[in-house]
Amino acid sequence: MNFKKNKYLKHLMALIILASCSTISKNLNLNTIEFLEENNPKEFLEIYDYQSFFNNDLEIIQAAIDSQKLNQGELNDAIILKRNYQKILTKKKYSLRLKPNHQSSKELIELIYRLNLPVNIFWDEKKQIFIPENLLSQKINGFCSSIYDDAIASINEEINKNSDAILIIYSEEYKSFVESLEPENKDFIKIKYGSNNFQEFSADILGINLSKKRFSKISNLNPNLDLNFSPRSRSDFKQIIILLSPQEYKSMIPALRYHAGNSFKYINFISSLEEINTPLQLLDYEDSLTPISIYLTSKIKKDASLSLERFLELGALHEWLLVQILKQAEVPSAKINGVTGSIIYQYNSCTKRKIPLQRIKANLISS
Repeated sequence: MNFKKNKYLKHLMALIILASCSTISKNLNLNTIEFLEENNPKEFLEIYDYQSFFNNDLEIIQAAIDSQKLNQGELNDAIILKRNYQKILTKKKYSLRLKPNHQSSKELIELIYRLNLPVNIFWDEKKQIFIPENLLSQKINGFCSSIYDDAIASINEEINKNSDAILIIYSEEYKSFVESLEPENKDFIKIKYGSNNFQEFSADILGINLSKKRFSKISNLNPNLDLNFSPRSRSDFKQIIILLSPQEYKSMIPALRYHAGNSFKYINFISSLEEINTPLQLLDYEDSLTPISIYLTSKIKKDASLSLERFLELGALHEWLLVQILKQAEVPSAKINGVTGSIIYQYNSCTKRKIPLQRIKANLISS
């Protein structure tokens, strides 16, 4: 085992030397690498993450298969998992051609090392890597759709669980994604956000200002009457979908709640996770539904300093890299507990992603 570790350390040092020759990074920050040890075994369910590959992973899978604690579906999944890890671990060599000055080269080097696989990197100035500049809004090569599009698909699935009317609040940059929302009942209102005053905008679209005007008219009919008044929000819709920039989310949701409390079901777009520098900031969205993976929420509980946007971007890169590994290992199919969502891989087909909508609560981000 020591020989294997030394071999991969030499491999990493070679990558560092190569990286230093590129224009993207002259220093590889090894402190950002989570070193994995084969003598520190994973839990069985962690192996579905496909984050790294060790021979004793196979022993853990086999132990789960032999335990007789799995139902038939879980047993079938475990057998497929074992098959996949066998294929990945028995392949003697993987190869990738990377462009030395590509913006993601440094991150890919670190992710490759974490895999614990014999990956040879060939630097090629002419190589076109189909990794987009924006890893969230643009489709990554090998996937059926972008992370943004998959988040919209999850929102569509949620809003079509019932026939409640919908209010959609959006900013200009997300207009094209609004067009992809498909409520089956067709009963929805779209309002573009174009104000600098979140409180005033919220009061207006929720009908609070109109309610105040009606009360004022009634009061003026008989000024001597002492009437109790509590402004009411609109009742012609029950769900509010919000597609805004990360900065706008931080003010919009509190403003909506100030005027309407929990009268509505709030559904956020995945852009709400961008510029979240610590998990505690998610509490600004408490009790709203947000597209966020099971993997990510499990990590949030363990690391209070996690930058969600950065973690999602690295997760998207890892998943692109993993697809290359699965193809070269000729893995027929795989279900992966991915960073960006549940990944469904099928050989010779584009890879699908399903992002669950999770309700943001305090117990979601802390143990």
